[in-house]
Amino acid sequence: MRALMLLLLLSTAAAQVPATVTGVPTVTDGDTLQIRGVKVRLHGIDAPESSQTCTRAGKVYGCGREAAFALADLVRNKTVTCTRKDTDRYSRMVGVCTVGGTEVNRWLVQQGWALPYLQYGGGIYSSAASVAKEAKKGLYAGTFQNPWDYRRNPSSPATAGTPRPATAPSSVPAGADVYYANCTAARAAGAAPIRVGQPGYRPALDRDKDGIACE
Repeated sequence: MRALMLLLLLSTAAAQVPATVTGVPTVTDGDTLQIRGVKVRLHGIDAPESSQTCTRAGKVYGCGREAAFALADLVRNKTVTCTRKDTDRYSRMVGVCTVGGTEVNRWLVQQGWALPYLQYGGGIYSSAASVAKEAKKGLYAGTFQNPWDYRRNPSSPATAGTPRPATAPSSVPAGADVYYANCTAARAAGAAPIRVGQPGYRPALDRDKDGIACE
């Protein structure tokens, strides 16, 4: 019964989200926009949260803010069109957005301000992430925590973007829901090498069985 009610709620939410929305947006964080009252979570990517910090040249900086500023600079006073790919559990449109001839989702990954969200169709952005990593753009200019890991940590400050998920039962190992199909995908997401106990580690990726995958 509970599963049926949840399905009905999700179906209702999806019906209320338009197939497309066009307008001048406001920016919530590095992967979330709002256009004419419609919240849009950019499909296939995950940017650092608004409260998240990273390191660069040995110094801590607000990478979440910088990602949001990069997105804001791209779309400022411009008309953006977003096409729905899905509706998430927070009743937001999950979409691919364009401004002029630029796809916003891909641009953020190319600039190093977002990672491919492999769990949710982000594999199409893996090559863009490889280019950003090679050029040490954005997050790749230093060290950072994957946004999905940051949200999972109950000690992380509140964020303006995707809400923190409910704490997983202790019987579920941290990162169990992070899956890399192969080492190429792990490297593209900036996760390699992956040690035992870290998100995304699988014995199948650890060919020499030394506890470190995708070396």
